[in-house]
Amino acid sequence: MSLDMNVFVEDLSDSIIPEILKRLNDFDMKVEIHPDFSFQTQTGFLPFKFTLENSKFDILKDKELLSGFELYIDDYDFQKEKKHLQSKKNLFQKIFNKQTETEKRLSKCTKVLNFNWHLDITFELRFVLLTSAIITEITNGVRHDPATDYWYENKNIVKEAFEDVEKFELSVSHDRLRFHEFEGW
Repeated sequence: MSLDMNVFVEDLSDSIIPEILKRLNDFDMKVEIHPDFSFQTQTGFLPFKFTLENSKFDILKDKELLSGFELYIDDYDFQKEKKHLQSKKNLFQKIFNKQTETEKRLSKCTKVLNFNWHLDITFELRFVLLTSAIITEITNGVRHDPATDYWYENKNIVKEAFEDVEKFELSVSHDRLRFHEFEGW
């Protein structure tokens, strides 16, 4: 099953990559991102090499693992999107009339990052939730879950993302654990 998460940002620069990595390493793992990664050229699978520091699964102890997600970056035009949503009056009112702060932040956004992942690979959720939350926080962007039509608040977004990761990973049984060992870039 494939899922999506969107992050809308005002500006997107490779200068935030070190901060993303630094923050990812705060969450019980040692992480590296593919050395050729750039927001300017990214399309498709974005791999992360990582080791977990505190896993409930003994089989993962001291293993270098590979995970990631698909990342696509497109231009975003708030006025065009707003006009489109106004033609669907109820949807427009549902999204923007209740979320004026979200609308203000969205009006400044010029890019949308689409994160796509699969729940059957255990650690993809970890990287999608944490990376999208960290980017949202760093850029003062807006994160949106299209499946639930939920617009996230930026306050505590990274902390809440990690709590969701922990809940999910603790719910995974040994027979449902799916991972890839790192074999090289």
